[in-house]
Amino acid sequence: MSRIESTSCKVIAVANQKGGVGKTTSTINLAQALGFHGKKVLIVDLDPQANATQGVGVDLEHIKLSVADLIRDRAAQTEQALFEGAEFSLIPSSPMLARVEREMVGITNSEMRLAQRISQIRSRFDFILIDTPPTFGPLMNTALNAADRVLVPVDSGFFALMGIKELLAEIEEIKNATNPGLRVLGYLLTLADGTRMTQETWDGLTSAFGNEVLKTKIRRTVKLREAPALGRTIFHHDPNGAGAEDYLELSKEILSKVEEKKEPECHLSLVSGVNHV
Repeated sequence: MSRIESTSCKVIAVANQKGGVGKTTSTINLAQALGFHGKKVLIVDLDPQANATQGVGVDLEHIKLSVADLIRDRAAQTEQALFEGAEFSLIPSSPMLARVEREMVGITNSEMRLAQRISQIRSRFDFILIDTPPTFGPLMNTALNAADRVLVPVDSGFFALMGIKELLAEIEEIKNATNPGLRVLGYLLTLADGTRMTQETWDGLTSAFGNEVLKTKIRRTVKLREAPALGRTIFHHDPNGAGAEDYLELSKEILSKVEEKKEPECHLSLVSGVNHV
């Protein structure tokens, strides 16, 4: 069966320069949840640690072409980097990306190359989610140049709100220079629990950003920490738990924000691993 090509694909960078806030967890599980709505989803792993790649069960030794190759080598074919699965597809990362990031300083328009690559395959997907590194630099700028929207995970910790100002300044710089349509999709509270710290973080977010704060909160669970280490989404690892419930709810809210309100058909029996084309 041939694919129905989408002309309204949303490219979302999942970004926060603070580490440990749930960027990769949110990227992987949101991708799967959007798939339950019948959406075609691509994950682009733009972090040299390749956590998203390994978190969906792809062995780094089996990668012949990664996002690093697509940035470095104009002759590399975008299609050949795709790992395609039943629920979502993946352009993987590899440790070579750290070396490529250092090289990008000397490459003309290097921070626009991912955007060019995405434009070649954008019509095949409804959503493209870019998992970003926890630092500012060429790779973060690359993600922001390729994206339409930015989803900002914020953990419920003491330093949660620190650094968001710098991220917003970076987004504004990209908007003014090379990507005028870029804007924040929403702020997502992660690692939420019943503590006063979580409530204070929530209050701080809503006070600062109002309706841009997503109503869905991702609860802190052991299962969410375990799943990526096993190469699984939460829907494989604990389909009836709080994490699966929260990310399915998040997918509904994201779809509502982009004015796509189809209810999901969550058939976990159809879930399978990611396989290379």
